Amino acid sequence: MTQSSFLPLVFMCGIALFGAAATSATVSAQTPATPAAVQIAAPAGASSDAAYRLDVGDAIEIRFFFNQELNESVQIRPDGFIAMPLVGDVRAQGQTPSALADDLASRYRGVLKQPAVTVQVRSFANRRVFIGGEVAKPGVLPLVGVQTALGAITEAGGLTQRAVRGHILLLRRGPDGTPETRRISLKAQAGQAPEAASLQLQPLDVVLVTESAIAKTNRAVDQYVRQLVPGLLTFGFTYLANDTVAGAIR
Repeated sequence: MTQSSFLPLVFMCGIALFGAAATSATVSAQTPATPAAVQIAAPAGASSDAAYRLDVGDAIEIRFFFNQELNESVQIRPDGFIAMPLVGDVRAQGQTPSALADDLASRYRGVLKQPAVTVQVRSFANRRVFIGGEVAKPGVLPLVGVQTALGAITEAGGLTQRAVRGHILLLRRGPDGTPETRRISLKAQAGQAPEAASLQLQPLDVVLVTESAIAKTNRAVDQYVRQLVPGLLTFGFTYLANDTVAGAIR
């Protein structure tokens, strides 16, 4: 090959290589980059402690994925236990549904090859609170989701005119089963929301709205004076009847 024919060949190869490089750069610029994995943070306050714990009277359904003949629909007994075939009594009260499922799977490993267990709550026995005292509609309220003391009082019709806003009693069952008393308030302090607006109720809580001292006095007067000796209150007074002034002196 002569030098005169070699130079055009080198020139054409250079143009081809330059065009390929430019095309590759263009394709790389147009192709979107693969996004990095995004980690979503758990909601604030979410923890395993917030999971529902089974209680006496709850109706639960226990399913075995590979051994459906062992499926059971049971209610937790007053002693906190449930009776399961082949393993006997198992404590359910105080456990979360997932923890009970793990406990059952562990107990059945010596009996079954693949003890895959799930636990579902069908009805809640103690999801209710009691509202009494100076509210419009005292009684029992279902505890659905998250409920505060202020929300429960509002559902009970609100306070009466005799109520003390700063003295509300909360009765709650302690860890050992004995009742504990706590005083809460509906009054806002230093521009902040009242304590009752943030206090979350627990199953079987009792909220008592106390009566004011003036209301107690008026009630005592009405009970022991107006009703027992009505004649003394009308002696020496006058009243209007049919637009005519009539004497009340007897």
